[in-house]
Amino acid sequence: MLVATPLGVALAIGLARWSGWGSRPANFLMLFPLVTPEIVMGVALFLVFVYLFGFVQLGTQAQLLGHVTFTISYVVIIVRGRLFAVGREYEEAAMDLGASQWQAMRMVLLPMLTPAIWASLMIAFAISIDDFVITAFLMGDQSSATIPVKLYSAARAAPSPALNALASLLLFASMLAITAAILVMRRSRKKEGASGSAVEDFARLDL
Repeated sequence: MLVATPLGVALAIGLARWSGWGSRPANFLMLFPLVTPEIVMGVALFLVFVYLFGFVQLGTQAQLLGHVTFTISYVVIIVRGRLFAVGREYEEAAMDLGASQWQAMRMVLLPMLTPAIWASLMIAFAISIDDFVITAFLMGDQSSATIPVKLYSAARAAPSPALNALASLLLFASMLAITAAILVMRRSRKKEGASGSAVEDFARLDL
């Protein structure tokens, strides 16, 4: 999530500002990880890292790149919805007052995107920490096994109440992260008096 969030924010801003040839296909590609079954994504990433990018070893490196691949779309969608709601008026006003494009982005746009950035960070965390399929496909050995993978292996060998407790804690952490993301976005919209939701904003994007 610490890698996918900044990359997703940069990609969302770039896609929102890019109106040339290829912008619509690029926006459409961002939806692919959302509609692709997770097992298909896991097999595809496994084949890519084994046959195309052999320099990436299965294990922590492959898992990191795999998680970035399927979580970055959530970040892009959430931040783009926020960008659509904010518009370009504030940046243009800052540049009219003498700020450079970089200063307008850093001092005006990014602070306004902060709620969406935090929300996307929490969503990416919830999705990544609870993932099993992609992590299992890209696991090299037991040293790179995550909590969901270890839970699955232990449950097959010898189920115990401790496993149920650990699984409940994992589920609670995911739900807490998603709840925090929803509260951040609601608080931001109440503070600004905005109407609608991030989903409605994204639905109005020109894909």
